[in-house]
Amino acid sequence: MSKKPLKSRLPLHLFLIAVVGLFAYSNSFHVPFIFDDEGSIVTNNVIKDLHRFLFDDGYAYNPRRFLGYLTVALNYRFGGLNVTGYHVVNLAIHISTGILTYLLARITLATPVLRRSDESRDTSWFIPLFAALLFVSHPVQTQAVTYVIQRLAALATLFFVASIFCYGKARLIQEETGRPFALKPLLFYLLSLAAAGCAMKSKEIAFTLPFVVVLYEFLFFRMTAAKKLLFLLPVGLTVLIVPLSLLGTNKPIGQIISDVTAVTRVDSELSRLDYLFTQFPVIATYLRLLILPMRQNVDYDFPVYHSLANVPVILSLFLLLALFGTALSLWHRSRDPQAAPELRLVSFGILWFFMTISVESSVIPIADVIFEHRVYLPSVGAFIALAALFSLLFKGAVSRAAVTIACVVVLALAVTTVARNSVWGSELSLWGDAARKSPKKGRPHYNLALALEKSGRLEEALQEAVIATRLSPKEANPYNLIGSIFGKKGDYDQAIAALSLAVKLDPTLAEAQVNLGDAYRLKRMLPQAMVQYQAAMKQRPTDASIYHKIGVTFALQQNLPKAAVFFQCAASLDPSTPQYRLDLIRAQSGAQGQ
Repeated sequence: MSKKPLKSRLPLHLFLIAVVGLFAYSNSFHVPFIFDDEGSIVTNNVIKDLHRFLFDDGYAYNPRRFLGYLTVALNYRFGGLNVTGYHVVNLAIHISTGILTYLLARITLATPVLRRSDESRDTSWFIPLFAALLFVSHPVQTQAVTYVIQRLAALATLFFVASIFCYGKARLIQEETGRPFALKPLLFYLLSLAAAGCAMKSKEIAFTLPFVVVLYEFLFFRMTAAKKLLFLLPVGLTVLIVPLSLLGTNKPIGQIISDVTAVTRVDSELSRLDYLFTQFPVIATYLRLLILPMRQNVDYDFPVYHSLANVPVILSLFLLLALFGTALSLWHRSRDPQAAPELRLVSFGILWFFMTISVESSVIPIADVIFEHRVYLPSVGAFIALAALFSLLFKGAVSRAAVTIACVVVLALAVTTVARNSVWGSELSLWGDAARKSPKKGRPHYNLALALEKSGRLEEALQEAVIATRLSPKEANPYNLIGSIFGKKGDYDQAIAALSLAVKLDPTLAEAQVNLGDAYRLKRMLPQAMVQYQAAMKQRPTDASIYHKIGVTFALQQNLPKAAVFFQCAASLDPSTPQYRLDLIRAQSGAQGQ
């Protein structure tokens, strides 16, 4: 029996995928928590007690994404808020998905429809390896990998690809052995069902998984309709998991799918048609990023379109229709027994892209019309298609030139990913980059102002916050930040003016109420301060710091018995802060002296 050539050895390929992924993200391990990480991780008390998460609040907190948040809770259990551990897990998920992409493409090329008879022109090692290397090295993936809480999208993709792979493996064994109910194929089939369930409990984007399985069966296997139904029905039933998880949720589905919290969400009321029209150029932008990853941005200022007659909309629609038509044409041509197997693989990859992008880029309005991490799952199909198309350009033969070009492309992408991760390296660099690329959008300027304020650069922070108020005059957060900055500078009148406007714009913004209470207290306007603190306490009844501030205000009013009550509440809610206990002892001592 001849030994396999080095180029086709499985362990070497898996090693290459891991090494390229590790190199591309080698400078991402210290990227701080950013954007929605604050509410989902840093201040999320649900994930900070693993026992409570598993047996009490965890499932109720977000039943639709339970598995994703479980991994976050495990990260916190073993590393607290040390960000490195979260990035290690994210990268492990990313590399694992790259390996599964390789395995999926590899077994697909071994299916009866695609298996080559001419071993001299065999590309069964090149297409899977190139597709996987494109996946792990491409800079468009940085938002799904480096932005910690987008682990939810990455984890759903991991289970999604695992499910399709296990299904394909089960069917391949059945085809080869002719024993559909033998132990080994049955095991892979059950693993496929389990992975499908896990994907749908990680993020709602996995809703399309059963449809992709049907596509996979239709394109790559031959079986009677009755037997197809027998195998596809259990997988098809998993489509109910996401809708059932949404039962009892009173929020619009677009808000549920959205990845940005209410605090940072763009205020937008899009109709279904407006969202659909806008998504045509958005998907075209995703395709452009896959081919030419330039001018990436964490917060695009993307125009909303209201008519099919807009030039960008109609041109993008023609592009997408042409691409979809190409996929159907390639499938039709691939039915010829003499056709290159790459044709059907290209068709599959394109159809995968369109099917998986449909959850977030169709008629379900999501306030933020574009985010790069939304192309993470669709990119699996896109990269398989690109690798197969590249093989076709070389007429199905893997020459030294083809390998050299592929290596250059992967290296260039990996270096670009390193460069993009350097932008993610700090809040200042990330939001500075976003503000330069989206100069007319308020949110990047606001987040840049926050980063500047954290760095102690108050004057620069104030300038950016003022820009944010001009661009988004109805947003309360920039006014809150302006008031906070004035308070730090000791200008309490200006602080009160800005914070009063913030509270008026958003009466539920507890942070602004607390800051306004602080400004009143420092001006010795104690009754006004008490009103704001009590309003904030209604919004955040478990926030120990608010109870402590109310206690301080009562102490300043010489009402030490009431101060002691609120200091006691603060100490009970947060026993780890010594100041709460110390102030409680002082208030109790003073009350006894009275």
